[in-house]
Parts: sequence; structure tokens; C-alpha cells
Amino acid sequence: MKKKILPAVFVLALAGCGGMSDAERFSAYVQGYLDLTYKDEINDNFLEIAGISEDEAHQQYQDGLDVEVQFFMDGIASIEYPDEEIEASIRDMYAEIYSHSSYTVGAATQLESGNYAIEVKVQPIDIMTNFTPEDFQAVFTQVLSERGVTDNFALYTMSEEEYQAADKEYAKRIVAMIEEKIPSIGYSEEKSLAVQIMDGEDMWEPNQDDFSQLDSWIIDYSTFGYE
Repeated sequence: MKKKILPAVFVLALAGCGGMSDAERFSAYVQGYLDLTYKDEINDNFLEIAGISEDEAHQQYQDGLDVEVQFFMDGIASIEYPDEEIEASIRDMYAEIYSHSSYTVGAATQLESGNYAIEVKVQPIDIMTNFTPEDFQAVFTQVLSERGVTDNFALYTMSEEEYQAADKEYAKRIVAMIEEKIPSIGYSEEKSLAVQIMDGEDMWEPNQDDFSQLDSWIIDYSTFGYE
């Protein structure tokens, strides 16, 4: 199964920010990073801590959406011929889903190693647990059936144009099915992780694997085989 590759996290300068202690700064960094990545919310403290501009921050949010959209098309829905219209509808769908992200960021604690750990609790969004790969396959089978394609011979003899049209209709229906569930979004069992900010001598380095783990929890894809 194809895994998501989260956009790179930002390193932090060794120097403090606005009189904040390292512990305060690192906790604010994690909070700001999550708020930006999943809700497109930006605060000035985070921009200063991460050393980025507002435009760069918004691009980070867009990059995160791009990752989720590609993951959905490749690893969840198996959409083979997405066009700009389909990608835009999936992007809008995920922007809305992301806005329901639920997490809490604790205080930073310095470890014996000199690194800092910040406990983050995530309540995974459960919208995708309403579906299984078999549900999506049934939708595609129905789309083909409506076009008179009911066996493998008919499938293999479809023209590329006909197949692309069927794929597009399938994608539209899948997106509509998911959007219908957005008003009733709930959450799966809470998960917790101590995210580390590591002393890299010249700069503080957020642990990329920790942030990737958090990202894998934001939306529950367990019915599709992703834990």
C-alpha cells in the first residue's frame, strides 16, 4: 500500500523568540505547525519561530492538501484518470475534512539527551471508516454496468476515452458519498505521541517521523488497511 510522504517540517533556529523559553517555543511550534497544516491557521509567533513568511506558510498548507489528494487518488479510491475538475473537488473535500482536525498539544519537557518532547493527543477523524475498498469497487462496478460493461471482455474492449469517462463518473460519485458524511463527522479512539525536537547543534530539528506519525492519525483510514 502506498504511504503518504508529509511535506518537510521546518527547522528552528537556536536563538529564542520574543523572550520565550525553549520549552514554550517548541510547544508553540508544534501547535502552530498543526494549526497551519490542517486548518490553514497562521499566527505570528509560529512564523517567527519557523523563520518563514506568510506566503511560505500558506504554501505549506497547500502542499499538505496536495499530499492528501494524491494519497486518496492512488491509495484509497484508485482513481486512474483524474482531471483538474476531479482534483479540485477532492481538494475542496479534504480542506473541509481537515478543518475538523482535533488535537491537543502539551507542554515541552527537556529529556536527558537534551532534546525536548511535546505530548500531542490526536482524535482521528472517522469519516473514511464509513467506507471500505469493496464499497468503492461496487460504485465502479455500477458505473460500468450503466455503460453496458458487465464482464471482463467488455471491460477490456472499452476505448480509452470510454474508460476515462467511466473513471471520472466513479470519482464524482465517490466524492459525493464522502461529502454526504461530513456533517456527521466523529472521531475514533484518541492516540498520543511524544513529538521530539532534537538538538542539531546549529539548529533545532523536529523529528520528521514523529510528525509523519501524527499525520497518519489525523484521518482514520483503518478500513482501507492503514493503521
